[in-house]
Amino acid sequence: MYTAFRDILLIRDLTLFKAYLLALTIQMVLVHLLKELGLLSFSVPSFFWLSAIVGGFVFGLGMTLAGGCSSSSYYRVGEGMVGSFVVVLMFIISAAATSGGIFRPLAERLSSVRVDMGENQATIYDLLGLNPWLLMFFLLLPLAVWLYHGESNQPQRGWAWRKTGIILGLVAALAWLASAWSGDFHYGLRMTGPSASLLFYLANGDSTHLNWGVFEIIGIPFGAFFAAKWNHEFQWRAPKPNRLMQQAVGGAIMGVGAVIAGGCNIGNSLTGLGILSLTSLVATIFLVLGTWSGTYIFFVRRPT
Repeated sequence: MYTAFRDILLIRDLTLFKAYLLALTIQMVLVHLLKELGLLSFSVPSFFWLSAIVGGFVFGLGMTLAGGCSSSSYYRVGEGMVGSFVVVLMFIISAAATSGGIFRPLAERLSSVRVDMGENQATIYDLLGLNPWLLMFFLLLPLAVWLYHGESNQPQRGWAWRKTGIILGLVAALAWLASAWSGDFHYGLRMTGPSASLLFYLANGDSTHLNWGVFEIIGIPFGAFFAAKWNHEFQWRAPKPNRLMQQAVGGAIMGVGAVIAGGCNIGNSLTGLGILSLTSLVATIFLVLGTWSGTYIFFVRRPT
């Protein structure tokens, strides 16, 4: 998803962004369908607009420095990338420090600024006064036409964007069911909260921190490892020291921004937007703006 957002500005390519939109669309429809069938229930977070703006933008900047988001860093650990291991480590530490440590007062101060929606949930359709299915129809019909007719670059290797989007969307929807079946986790795919919970468990041994999300993030590098071994792509790789330091800083910034925003690009831009959360919409907009700002500063702008 970092590459999808970055490539819009850096190389003017929408191929991966289309995969993301397709995954989001499939998850959105399936999750709401499961709710209508009584197989799933979920609540939408309050509208923490200031946290979404600040956290989203900071997370976007961190992604640029780290060279990837939290989820991509987790799976790259399974491919043997030492730099990504450092990103994950710093992400976990800073997420824990922001959710339950030294930066917690900052996060709480920002999240205290919110919009009272009254009896309505903080969703896009409640804001517009529309039925969620009617809103999805107006949103998804033109999107489907654009995705169907739009041309995209062919991948050099791996899956095409349509296959990627379909499978990711199905996995994201199934994650909602799997987390609900666990009895203690009702949100689908996310990275930030489980990362902090993992560190809290390792630090004090309190098993109450071991929820569905913790095992989800543990599974990602293992899945990536088996896929990399299957395709003969696993190889230990380490970046140069200056790049490693840059990735460490990026991982730390991502952790702070993700907790402030109430989620990373997965928790907000995929899962949160899948239930049409206003907070996730604002966080995603500023996450992309943060990514573009970092891309311009570090890749596009040339010193004079």
